[in-house]
Amino acid sequence: MKTPSLFFLICTLAVCGCGKKSGQHSGEATMFELNQALSIMSMGGKHPPANVNDLTNFPSLHGKSLPKPPVGQKLVIDPSQGRVVFVDQ
Repeated sequence: MKTPSLFFLICTLAVCGCGKKSGQHSGEATMFELNQALSIMSMGGKHPPANVNDLTNFPSLHGKSLPKPPVGQKLVIDPSQGRVVFVDQ
């Protein structure tokens, strides 16, 4: 009897925590969001995006800008890792 209650509590907390927070519709996308979008877009059966700018077309990233890279670096998609990373220019 405790197992279903615990399962329900965990599911409820997960659903509440997954909602969009106010103020997150604009600003900079996080690396986590970029990598999540890249992963989902790559699984869609299509070719992965050619460059990082294409990720801003992903629905959860609309209105967000790419993070500003540290001085001397740029943001790219590393095809060997399948991740968005900062690399030296």
